[in-house]
Amino acid sequence: MATTSTSGAFDLPDAVVSDLLDDEHRRRALSILAARGEPMVVDDLAAAILAAERNVEPDAVPDTDRRALADELYTEHLPKLTATAVVSYDSVVGRVELRRPEAIPTDQL
Repeated sequence: MATTSTSGAFDLPDAVVSDLLDDEHRRRALSILAARGEPMVVDDLAAAILAAERNVEPDAVPDTDRRALADELYTEHLPKLTATAVVSYDSVVGRVELRRPEAIPTDQL
C-alpha cells in the first residue's frame, strides 16, 4: 500500500513528491509559479529560474542559457509535472500554470 503525503486535498504519494522535488530546476519552477500565482510562458519561467540561481534580473540571463533551460523544461521537467497534474501546460501558447499548489509542501520549495 502506497503512503500518501499529507500536503492537501490532492494527495500524492510521498515518493512522487520526493521525485518532483528532487531536481533543483523543478523546485525553483514550482516556487516561482507559486509566488507568481499566474501562468507563465516557458521561456520566461526558464529566465526566472536562472535569474534566481544567479541572483540577477531575468533580463540579464543570456538567451542561449534561457533557451537551453527552456528545452530542458519541455523535455524533462514538464512531463513529470503535468503527469501528476501539479502543473498544466498549454502548448498552443507555451504557458505553464501551477494547478495543485497544495500537493507540494511549500516548506520543501
